[in-house]
Amino acid sequence: MKRNGVVGLLLLVVVVGALLAGCGGGETAWTEFKSEEGGFSILVPSTPTEETQTQETELGNIDVHMFTSEREGVAYMVGYNLLPAAILEVSSPEPMLDGACNGQVSSTGGTEVSRKEITLGTYPGRELEIRVEDTSGSKTLHTYIYLVEDKLYQILVVGGKDQSTAPDTIKFLDSFKLLSE
Repeated sequence: MKRNGVVGLLLLVVVVGALLAGCGGGETAWTEFKSEEGGFSILVPSTPTEETQTQETELGNIDVHMFTSEREGVAYMVGYNLLPAAILEVSSPEPMLDGACNGQVSSTGGTEVSRKEITLGTYPGRELEIRVEDTSGSKTLHTYIYLVEDKLYQILVVGGKDQSTAPDTIKFLDSFKLLSE
């Protein structure tokens, strides 16, 4: 009798172990993250960390709010900043969006692979891909940038050289939504 009990217990441990191992593998569940202050929602693979940095500009300081979620060596980031009225008064959306793209290319020291016009509803935007070579190899940045009234949103994924077209990259970028819509 005792032998059957031990065999049964071992069998139970093996089955439970197999079930738990199966839970760890495969696709991670993505969850919706909302920023009421930022006015957006987006799907993320893990709980994002928040950071705010102040950027000095000729027309005053701008606070950049950035949310970062990481998974398997890939960074999924969404950020926004409020643009001062002085900037909005002296520029139209197209040069501001192109300036944001140029700023990303310049700040990363990378090479622009592609840039195209996109929209978020009626709001103008840009899709940008940058390739960066460094000592750890080739990386890509795939970014959507939108100008929504006085907010500039930047949604980007940073990963290995083939990450730009990966399903998770597209899933993340395309899941960005404004809370007001």
